[in-house]
Amino acid sequence: MGRVATPSVPGWNALLAGTAAVGVANSVVFSVLSDLQDAYGFADVGLGLIAGVGMVVGFAGQLLLAPLADRGHSKRLLLGGLLVAVIGSLMFAGASSLFGFVLARGVTGLSNAMFLPAARAIAASVSDEGVAERLGRLGGIELAGFVTGPVVGGILVGPLGVRWPFIVCGMAALVALVFLAPRHIPAPPLSTERHRLGFDLLRIRRMQVGVLLSAALFFPVGMYDAILDRYLTDRGASNILIGLSFTMYGIPFALLAAAGGRAADRRGAFTMCMVAVALVVPFTFVYGVLTVPAMIIIVFAFEGSAQALGVPASQSLVAQAAPLGRSSAAQGLAGSMNLLAASVAAFATPVIYQRFGALPLFAGAAAVVAVAGVVAALLQRTVTDAPQPATTRNQPIS
Repeated sequence: MGRVATPSVPGWNALLAGTAAVGVANSVVFSVLSDLQDAYGFADVGLGLIAGVGMVVGFAGQLLLAPLADRGHSKRLLLGGLLVAVIGSLMFAGASSLFGFVLARGVTGLSNAMFLPAARAIAASVSDEGVAERLGRLGGIELAGFVTGPVVGGILVGPLGVRWPFIVCGMAALVALVFLAPRHIPAPPLSTERHRLGFDLLRIRRMQVGVLLSAALFFPVGMYDAILDRYLTDRGASNILIGLSFTMYGIPFALLAAAGGRAADRRGAFTMCMVAVALVVPFTFVYGVLTVPAMIIIVFAFEGSAQALGVPASQSLVAQAAPLGRSSAAQGLAGSMNLLAASVAAFATPVIYQRFGALPLFAGAAAVVAVAGVVAALLQRTVTDAPQPATTRNQPIS
């Protein structure tokens, strides 16, 4: 199968720019968490609250808002997501208390919930060919933006303080909003049903498999969001090195995600998901025994490469299982389950780390991913429903 000509999709570059900007706005906080804690004196539990509340808001938001894209509102969701990212960034810049940071994080988390399911549904709906590759390309840009935020934070927080990283990332979201607003974006096929939520899609066994594998691969992300800054700081890493750790995870993912998607299109999405799970489990465990920041960052790069194989494949499984006209609801369902899993990890991680240390924390996370992979494999053996076509064609330009 040849390469998919994704740049020919109307508005594709603007969609990628918006995806990156939303990622930047949502992630900048993760490299300055310890600076906020030191400056404003809140307890370790505050780290989990700031990291986790955005995921909780994203969980609810994706379930409630993603189906709107299946009813013809995909462009509005994209633009609204970027606007909310700008607002959340400014709220972060103006906050001076734990409550203010938690509220700002909730607002920026809503931007993810509005933007990403619609963007993924559009990418999956361009044609029936190369679905995983397009999703991989979009996911690579998403993560590139997500890891750029901590780099910006790590570079700016020292000389300029804790407010300017949020201002800069909010400006990036505003630029993306202005770039996307006049562009024509193809909408996913419209739904003929009036489902408000996507939970009914879980009756489809293939959807169960795709959602479970997607959440399993995303589970460690919630842990990293909440604790990686503190974990590396405790091992002597500087702010710039902490920001680099996110980059070392994201660069391999961004470079390899489209290739990982092509592999899923050729070899099967489920197969590539299981390969990724088999790699992520030992990588997650080994963080618990490493003490040198440079070694941790190297392993982080290998894990990013493994995730590049699995994430586009899991999104492709979800796209294949979605009935016609439910593509955004399906991606919203998977995204919300990802955030639910990550929220559990984010809220629990600081407490476990503080009480028991790194080894029990990372060993437990690796066990969760492994068990989820085994359950998904058992479910896959019972699949009897035929895969859905990814789409027919997009609706007229919105």
